[in-house]
Amino acid sequence: MRRFSTSRVTALWLGVMFSCGPVPRADAGSVEAPAPGLLSTPRRLLPYVSLEDGRVLAAGGHDGHRTLGSCEVFDPDTGRWRPTGALRTARRNHAAVRLADGRVLVVGGSNGVTVGALASVELYAPDTGVWTAAASLAEARNDPTAVLLPDGRVLVAGGTDVDLRPVRTAELFDPATGAWQPAEAPGFVRGGAGTAVVLRSGQVLFVSGLQAEVYDPVTGHWEKAGAMGGAAGTHRLGHTVTLLPDGRVLVVGGTTERAAKTAEVYVPERNAWERVDPPALPREHHAALVTAEGAVLVMGGEHSTRGTLAAAERFDPVRGMWTQAPTLHEPRGEAGALWLRRGTVLVVGGVNELGTLATSEEYVPAPCLPVTCESQGPGCGVTTDGCGGTLDCGPCVAGGEPVH
Repeated sequence: MRRFSTSRVTALWLGVMFSCGPVPRADAGSVEAPAPGLLSTPRRLLPYVSLEDGRVLAAGGHDGHRTLGSCEVFDPDTGRWRPTGALRTARRNHAAVRLADGRVLVVGGSNGVTVGALASVELYAPDTGVWTAAASLAEARNDPTAVLLPDGRVLVAGGTDVDLRPVRTAELFDPATGAWQPAEAPGFVRGGAGTAVVLRSGQVLFVSGLQAEVYDPVTGHWEKAGAMGGAAGTHRLGHTVTLLPDGRVLVVGGTTERAAKTAEVYVPERNAWERVDPPALPREHHAALVTAEGAVLVMGGEHSTRGTLAAAERFDPVRGMWTQAPTLHEPRGEAGALWLRRGTVLVVGGVNELGTLATSEEYVPAPCLPVTCESQGPGCGVTTDGCGGTLDCGPCVAGGEPVH
């Protein structure tokens, strides 16, 4: 999949240029974003975590040759990555959750010595930059799913064991006691970072594999979420799961051909899935974020024939339509993407045809473009304004001008 689409020399020159100073975005109007510095080492297969003070933590991962124990923190004020305390155990494909008290819990993964899986757990203190050991999981888990529950506990589900066999169990971590307790097992295989979201009800939707499930923290029980395979009738892996402002959940892409070219939404009130228009480019291993206007920004990823993508698209949940968004400076799949407080997106690490990436960029989303009543023509009525809201244009005459 990862084909060379440009010369190595040109790509390396661009990587240095984008890492050393402000670079204008030709496709983002007159807005310019400072280009963040390089990571100390290329990184993929890790979760990036936003800290309470606005910094971003990169812990462990893989540099293309070995599993990493090193960690670093991005400071938006300086635009630079700085080293911080190293993990006690090198790991990749692990899960990470920021706790209610600001600490970061890192769970499981693999140390890369063999295929393997880890049961070890660590806690990071942002004020000191030090990792400490926490109570271990009952079962070793590579690539588990972890989510912070409304009551402050952490639910960890699924993953694979040392022999890459699915682990169909779940555990609960209580930060107050530092202890793990067994949770009811899900009915189906679970796993993958970012594949669970907390619904408005406080229940947690898990979307991976063929059957989605909902976990209720109050009762401790799992229930099926809609029909097997969802509205698209497909297995999902390498997809994104995004909670929309209206309470629905958008699922995009995946590693199978059908998954990559489909998108759907889960409607909790009806416990049902609905198909929506897919992005223009089928994707897997991409990033997805909700914008301030309530749209969903999908960036990068991989395509079965085009290789790694730099393209980005914006989904409007009100209209159910996709529009083109500014592209990334360089193609990248498996990248981290997090909002910074100044309204830009830090896109970092990942992989493309040149290998694992140490570069990062500060992405400036193009602002939504409001649609005026005058542009709607006769019979304006109520129209979508392009920013997730509506305009009450009222009756219009032949020229499209509102009647006052």
